[in-house]
Amino acid sequence: MLVLFIVAAFQLGLYAGCIASPAALISTSRDESGVVKAPLDVFEVQAPLRASYKGTSCEQVVLQHTFAGSYGTPYVGTYSPPDDCDFTTTIFNLSVTSSGINYDRLGLIYFGDVEVWRTTTAMPVRTGIFWNYQKDMTIFDTLLRSEQKVIMSMDNLYDSVFTGAYNVTITALYYNDHQTLSPADLILPISTQSSARDKASVISLPDGNATVSFTLPRNAERAVVSVLASGNGAEEFWFRNVPTEYTGTFNNSALRAYSPFREVQVLIDGVLAGVGWPFPIIFTGGISPGLWVPIVGVHTYDVPSFEVDISPWLGILCDGKPHSFGLAVVGYDSKTTLGTIGSNWWVSGSVFVWKDAGGNQTTGTAIQSSSAEPSFQLTPNIISTSNANTSLELHLSGQRVLSHTSTITTSSGPHILSWSQSLFYYSINNYTANGSNKTISALTTGTSSFSPSSKYSPPIKSTFSYPITFRTSSTTPIDATTANSTIVASLDRSLLSNSIPILSYLTSPSLFAIPQVLATRQTGSSVYYWNDTYYEFAGAIDPAMGTSGSTEQWYSAVSKVGVYGRHVKAIDGYEPVLVVDEEFPTTIAVPETELVGIGK
Repeated sequence: MLVLFIVAAFQLGLYAGCIASPAALISTSRDESGVVKAPLDVFEVQAPLRASYKGTSCEQVVLQHTFAGSYGTPYVGTYSPPDDCDFTTTIFNLSVTSSGINYDRLGLIYFGDVEVWRTTTAMPVRTGIFWNYQKDMTIFDTLLRSEQKVIMSMDNLYDSVFTGAYNVTITALYYNDHQTLSPADLILPISTQSSARDKASVISLPDGNATVSFTLPRNAERAVVSVLASGNGAEEFWFRNVPTEYTGTFNNSALRAYSPFREVQVLIDGVLAGVGWPFPIIFTGGISPGLWVPIVGVHTYDVPSFEVDISPWLGILCDGKPHSFGLAVVGYDSKTTLGTIGSNWWVSGSVFVWKDAGGNQTTGTAIQSSSAEPSFQLTPNIISTSNANTSLELHLSGQRVLSHTSTITTSSGPHILSWSQSLFYYSINNYTANGSNKTISALTTGTSSFSPSSKYSPPIKSTFSYPITFRTSSTTPIDATTANSTIVASLDRSLLSNSIPILSYLTSPSLFAIPQVLATRQTGSSVYYWNDTYYEFAGAIDPAMGTSGSTEQWYSAVSKVGVYGRHVKAIDGYEPVLVVDEEFPTTIAVPETELVGIGK
């Protein structure tokens, strides 16, 4: 097994002005033919968080642990703030190595009952893999300045078949580089609050209870809910599901229920405060594992949160009484508009609260709200022969407009605070060959706006768009001992955003007053072969069983650091090769994703 001693490698890179690749400092291994192989860097394209990682005030290891047979046994440790270290910015560097055979795994990192990072893994190979990823943790500054119980859950199988353990190190880098920090005074968890039992506090929906009660400070002046949510298990590929009444189209279990649409809801006292229409995360075992070596999918190592400004509710929430904060995940239902989902969506949330320095009780006018249910249109088309259905095509569109506004009065006077969202969704899902062949095209777009810190400035607007098209076909032989199963897949998707994150802006207005702009597109194709009996159902995750294909990505970003561009292309096979890797000190042109049957 590959042994991880990443900290030394990371620090060496730090003093060289960048975060180093640890490949040269990790033990090599040999393949089945005895040839020495260096571990493979399986990376996510990411814009640098800083112009240089030199100049730390201090740094320390937050967590170092090997996740082997770790189902139900998370890592539990203690975080202590650094001594004699002045800092205003904190960045966590995640370093992971693994070798062997295993699936992709979900990692949940908690400080107490507050989830601070959700990540997923690459899938290991016998000769070893590694990756580094950096995350700015400054919005959690109020937690970082006191002792915290650290809990990391990564449920992993480890036995004679699943031989890949994950060796994880998280290193905190502290910088003292600006004087405008105004972090939240209080962070409250919407979670199971299981840290006292040494468990991760994630909630599984729809079966779990995602409602908690808090009494907010009477002098709260801003409040924002941040939500982490990802579909797993039966809900991992929710975007290729069908409305429930169509699951029996092909008289088999090839089609899953509850529609290809999902909405994550934030509720205050049972009333809808805001929503997230989730980005379709594709884990490294998703669609076809051959697509994700060595370039992983967008948001693989940092599952995105979404934010809802609940400041318009402070006139109600600051009355000194407990109020409920809840999360829900729903799908489209042709009979009830919104309905249940499958198991399991893992969710948790945090309520970030800023207090009024003047100390007066916050009051507010009645909330002016518009939060009607979304409107949908479904158009089905089933083609049948005399004996059976041969294809199913579904067009589903939906849109929602939501807003809340009130005048909130603190010691500095009245301030009109608002939160609004406008969201649009369209998908075309086409199924043939008894549902084994799938062509999916979907487009989700949205705008949101929140009130800035200044009373007299207009609302701050953010936009996003994520189009996706993918095709899969699969064959399974009658006798798996004599022939391989096959997955043929292609993918084209983008993430486009022009945003000012609410929490980052409120934490450091001078740094985040300028929009953060991202345009990235991934395309790929893969033919993947495996023998179902080779590893007793684990053969599908072994690249040695055979794969061919390629993945290409364009990435262009404008951030508080500056501008950044990168273009990469990999050819995947028994030995994946990065054939293009270009970095630019400028933005680059990013081609548009090609959607099948959906207009711009």
